[in-house]
Amino acid sequence: MRDKAQGRTKLVPIMGHMRRSRLLLPLLLIIILGLIPVNAAAQTDAIEDAKEEKENAYEEWKAAQAEVDAAVGVLLELEAQLSDLEYRIDRMEGRIDEDEESIADLRSAAQNLVVNAYINSGSTTLESALDAANIQDILTAQHIINRAADKGTATLDRLDAISRDLLRQSSLLEEDRQEVAALEAEQAATVANLAELEANAEELYRVAKEEYAAEVRAWEAAERARRIAEAARKSGAAGGLPVGAIPDFICPVQGSNYFRNDWGNPRSGGRTHKGTDVFAGKGTPLVAVVDGTLRFSDGGLGGIGIWLKGAGASYYYAHLDSRAAGLSTGSYVSRGTLIGYVGNTGNAFGGADHLHFQLHPGHGSPVNPYPTLAAAC
Repeated sequence: MRDKAQGRTKLVPIMGHMRRSRLLLPLLLIIILGLIPVNAAAQTDAIEDAKEEKENAYEEWKAAQAEVDAAVGVLLELEAQLSDLEYRIDRMEGRIDEDEESIADLRSAAQNLVVNAYINSGSTTLESALDAANIQDILTAQHIINRAADKGTATLDRLDAISRDLLRQSSLLEEDRQEVAALEAEQAATVANLAELEANAEELYRVAKEEYAAEVRAWEAAERARRIAEAARKSGAAGGLPVGAIPDFICPVQGSNYFRNDWGNPRSGGRTHKGTDVFAGKGTPLVAVVDGTLRFSDGGLGGIGIWLKGAGASYYYAHLDSRAAGLSTGSYVSRGTLIGYVGNTGNAFGGADHLHFQLHPGHGSPVNPYPTLAAAC
């Protein structure tokens, strides 16, 4: 007998995988939609364009999801058809087994009846002719012979009918088996198509998320630069930035330090001081105050120096004793990453070890970094 669970067993892992995938896609959607800025009134044309692109990508995702749902429906329908066919095949095979047994019994019974009828017809007629007292006895004996012959004929008819039915059922069974094979092939093709649809949908999410997130980051950087520049314009270079203008800013010197507001103090050659000197012991660690990209500068007044270009502003570290290993111009670092060590290189050579720190809003001219440092250090 055919195992009725065989076809259904093959579907279970597939259906489980589809259900997990269909749960995964809405979670990705929530992540992407969470990137949309809340304050729509403050969005620039660029972010509006990015939002429109994201919405278009979402419509494409919905279309892909509809195709996935349709494929799932086809798969469920195939599973039902397979189950029905397997049930029919099981019943048909059972009937064939029973009919084959009946045929064997009927064939044996028919042979006995025919033989007995033949033998009995001859002997009974003869004996009746010899022993009967009158013609009525002979007719009675002949009636018995006819009944035996009728019974044998019915048995043979039954045998013939069952044999024909067996051939018909065997033919139908073969057709059902061929249909099962075709459905299983269709099932395999549907599963392959479903896997491709799922992969396409996931790729659509990945690309949409990355592209939209990049647009949002670019807009946020531009918006931050605008706010910082506006704050610097209102305060003036000497006034620096108001506290909180760079909310993720951290202290660049990770150790004991001291400094004061020395912006504008006179320097050699008629220059004025355009930063804040943060004094600390030689070798005190220096870290990135924000996320950004590094650019190295060597020689001149600043000695060993590092430029850190962040979102909306740049920062200059000068007079370093050395830079941290593993970094180079173009390296991207996250806030708090070790980038160097306090020293006295450049025109500070021979003097007190310190970090000369500058703040450049909008990557332009410097402003007084003291208010920002005082709030963070």
